[in-house]
Amino acid sequence: MSISSFLTKKFLKSLFFPAHNRGQALPEEIIKILNMRPGIWDIPELPEIGSPLSKDGLIADAQRSLCSKFDTRKCYFGVNGASGLIQSGILAMANPGESILMPRNVHICVIKACALQNIKPIFFDIEFSKDTGHYKPITKKWFENIINTVDPRKNKISGVILVNPYYQGYASDLEPLIEICHDHNLPVLVDEAHGSYFLFCENINLPKSALKSKADLVVHSLHKSLNGLTQTAIIWYNGDLIEEDKLIKSIDLLQTTSPNSLLLSSCEESLKDWLNDDSLSRFQMRIFEAKTIFQKLIQKKIPLIETQDPLKLVINTSAVGIDGFSADQFFYKNGLIAELPEIMTLTFSLGFASQNDFIFIFQKLWDKLLLKSKQSNNLIVMKPPCKLIDSPEIPIGIAWRSKTISIPLCESLGKISGDIICPYPPGIPLIIPGERIDKDRIKWIENLSLYNKSLLNSYIKVLHN
Repeated sequence: MSISSFLTKKFLKSLFFPAHNRGQALPEEIIKILNMRPGIWDIPELPEIGSPLSKDGLIADAQRSLCSKFDTRKCYFGVNGASGLIQSGILAMANPGESILMPRNVHICVIKACALQNIKPIFFDIEFSKDTGHYKPITKKWFENIINTVDPRKNKISGVILVNPYYQGYASDLEPLIEICHDHNLPVLVDEAHGSYFLFCENINLPKSALKSKADLVVHSLHKSLNGLTQTAIIWYNGDLIEEDKLIKSIDLLQTTSPNSLLLSSCEESLKDWLNDDSLSRFQMRIFEAKTIFQKLIQKKIPLIETQDPLKLVINTSAVGIDGFSADQFFYKNGLIAELPEIMTLTFSLGFASQNDFIFIFQKLWDKLLLKSKQSNNLIVMKPPCKLIDSPEIPIGIAWRSKTISIPLCESLGKISGDIICPYPPGIPLIIPGERIDKDRIKWIENLSLYNKSLLNSYIKVLHN
């Protein structure tokens, strides 16, 4: 089968990103463009259009309009995903040799930016649930302890990165965390890739957006948590703790000089769609529908885990003795495609199309799964063996560029990693360059590999002595 033929393959239910559910919830203007002669939209950076960094043109006009609506200083569209704009924010926040404080569950793009700029990541641990295998939201008390332990002045920290919400939908109360950072004169970059729609939905009891919580930089994915095309994103700029010129230079450094015009149009239209009252009402109905699905499945004794994002339906498969990877394979074979398998859970992304047939489809397959699958009472997820505060033993940029050899993970004890081990999704690194590999880390990854086949027989690049 070719790639092009696979792209038109029909599934029973597509509950994965992008959140427009294979076109069902795309903005009307994007649908109009896609219904025209193929390729008509594939044009260069003409003067009338400009680019995300132009002072004039339609893109600049759209960005200024959005800044006015949301009371931010600047915003910039991106066509290299949220990853490219997060990396731009990191390069604007810290110079080579400086440090950034970040939780251990940052996305792999953060580690790559640190390697590129030779920034020192200072990781802080997060509370962990063995029942779900998930990190818990960060509390004010927990974060105060982190700041007091790390002492930003002593470690010359240039900024802080926060992730909110997590992949599965857990959200922290950001405002007090950001206030603590600002009290220490530390700018905050929030990776809110999975929570873009929070910005439009505070009136229906959803978490407060990082943009409204006074973060200095906020990155939204427009395909994961709005209804944009894949690769579309936006970065919002506020405050005085990061120089605007540095942000512009960083975006210019990392973004393509030939941005796709269809994707740029999708950036604008996916945001405008949510500012339209009729569309917003329709999307909010989808959110209420998702909450109803959750309640009805609970009534049917389906083991669900509640998070702060109602559009993430997290099934606790371990409650019936089935690991999330096995459950995912079963559903996939039967045409119900999920977003994120993990040892204890399987997460579906409901997206912004109507899912009123989901309960019937899911219940039928769930009952079949219980009959056909081997069940175990020994499912165990190990807490990541992380210190409260930790950093790579060797600067990440040096380790990344050093000469390495590839060896089996089981033979890497005591070696310095020159590699990233990172299952995707969720894209959270298990080992990064510069870290010394200890027995607890090996044991942890071996436990994960019992269920995640991509980690089986893992090899890792280590520094060559």
